[in-house]
Amino acid sequence: MNPAIVRAARVAVLAGVLVPTVFTATAEAATPGQAVAGPGWNLISPTKTTSLAPGTYTIEFDSTAARTKLTPYLKLSAANTQKLTPGVKFVVSATLQKRVTTGCQKARTIVVSLEYRPLGKAGYSQGGNCFNNADHSLWSGFMRIDTEWFYPHWFSKTASTNTYRIRNSITHEVGHAIGLGHPNKDLNHDGVVKDYECPLNKDKTRPLMCSPNGGAVTSVGAGKYTPLDVPGVKALVANYQYR
Repeated sequence: MNPAIVRAARVAVLAGVLVPTVFTATAEAATPGQAVAGPGWNLISPTKTTSLAPGTYTIEFDSTAARTKLTPYLKLSAANTQKLTPGVKFVVSATLQKRVTTGCQKARTIVVSLEYRPLGKAGYSQGGNCFNNADHSLWSGFMRIDTEWFYPHWFSKTASTNTYRIRNSITHEVGHAIGLGHPNKDLNHDGVVKDYECPLNKDKTRPLMCSPNGGAVTSVGAGKYTPLDVPGVKALVANYQYR
């Protein structure tokens, strides 16, 4: 079982103009019967990582700084994700695990690093994963979080709004690490897929996985998948039976 890496997800979250790289699912599923896209969601790579294998995935950290800063956010994200993935658990560990820069992380781990401009641009963070060649389930994942997100007022001058957007952004990267892509589409048919151009929930919020950032900016909704995201998370569990 040789895992292969998927590095298609990048998200820019800036205090100002946002310019992300958008990945939209266009290919067929790896296995007949698997769901790879729906209204407001898609998989990051519909021919590669298409499911979550039953059992536990452990979130580990590349450094003590990452562990200290990100543990509270990742525990919230892990809990919100696990509510939608029966039979699949996400555990945030205190273990330090060096993030590999080539190849894949250790099986069933998601390694998180905290770096200054990991992609060389202000506000850009990255999430991605490796898939199991045998059945296209998630093998491992990684997240590279820009330290700038934690600068004072990076997302908003309002402290609560700033916190809510950090929660959403962290869960967005978790989504990439487990297999979800950006649901941006050319909704106005002008031939260009733009930032924020995503289907809207009934409450007018964008999907959490919308690029460059979406989700509810409220105390109750921050860090949670929106109704449009939920079928995508659930599909990753349901798809495993068609491996």
